[in-house]
Amino acid sequence: MNNADIRVLLVDDDDMIRDCIMAYLDDEGFSVRGAACGEEALEIIHLLNPAVCISDMRLPGMSGEQFIAAAYALCPSTGYLLHTGMHYSLSDSLCAIGMTDDDILLKPIHDLSKLVRKIKSSAVAWSNK
Repeated sequence: MNNADIRVLLVDDDDMIRDCIMAYLDDEGFSVRGAACGEEALEIIHLLNPAVCISDMRLPGMSGEQFIAAAYALCPSTGYLLHTGMHYSLSDSLCAIGMTDDDILLKPIHDLSKLVRKIKSSAVAWSNK
């Protein structure tokens, strides 16, 4: 799968983190959109139909977990990744939609090529479900 074929939605309330990751992914050839909260991302997700959605866990309003559950109901073929600064164990509801501990990325990601590989593998895995 070519990076240009992969649409990514990044949900993070920290403007600097969101902008830096989006710029990196854009440089890598991905089609990237960003949102500062889960509610904003839900307005975008059904229009964008991303291959992969990366969400921070701590967001204003709904949590990343609540966002992913709501987003999955709209776009079940999208791959979901959590990007968080805290140690987190997946809830039963996120496990039930197919997420695993491999779908949790700890901040900060020092090697962004790891994120690129995870996006590509997630896009392929979820598109085959």
